[in-house]
Amino acid sequence: MSTFTIDFPGTANQFTAKANSAITEKGGLFTGDSTTGNFRIQTGIGAVEGTYQVLEPVSDTQTPIAITITRKPFIVSTNTIKSAITDFF
Repeated sequence: MSTFTIDFPGTANQFTAKANSAITEKGGLFTGDSTTGNFRIQTGIGAVEGTYQVLEPVSDTQTPIAITITRKPFIVSTNTIKSAITDFF
């Protein structure tokens, strides 16, 4: 299990809407709200599962999100997952 933080360029509600849409459009599962939640998405080599927690916003235009990866394919590094998530937002 590993945790990292991303800076989302928007509000907590915008993050929740965008993450929910992106994950479910790819056939994944997303449950949560503007404070905390869970996600699961299947990849070609296995599932990636995790949780998120919205941290105290640093401004009106940026919201830090703590993401904890609870399950991932062994051959995929956490840094690869972090890069994919960061590039998306």
